[in-house]
Amino acid sequence: MQEYADCTEPSAEEKTARKKQGGGTLPKLLLLALLLLIGAHLLNLRQEISRAEAEKQTLSAQLEQQQRENDSLSSALEKADDPEYLQELAREQLDMVSPGEKVFYDVSN
Repeated sequence: MQEYADCTEPSAEEKTARKKQGGGTLPKLLLLALLLLIGAHLLNLRQEISRAEAEKQTLSAQLEQQQRENDSLSSALEKADDPEYLQELAREQLDMVSPGEKVFYDVSN
């Protein structure tokens, strides 16, 4: 009869011991799937952060360029009432000359 005693169902203490040892494979698979999903989400977030940082750098460069242009325009606006500045602009941009002024052209080029 002792041979049969070993083949009987495990006692409640043995069942509790088995549960404490690690459970089944289903919880482990669910945990693994959850970890994989979290990892994939973290990688996606990292890519979004990289794209946002690149866009931030581009926009910062554009902002600096625009600020330089604004400073230049502000300076030109301040000088708009200065007759010497207006005369310089007329000479450089419109190829104008003052009355009685002689213009020499370099034809060696």
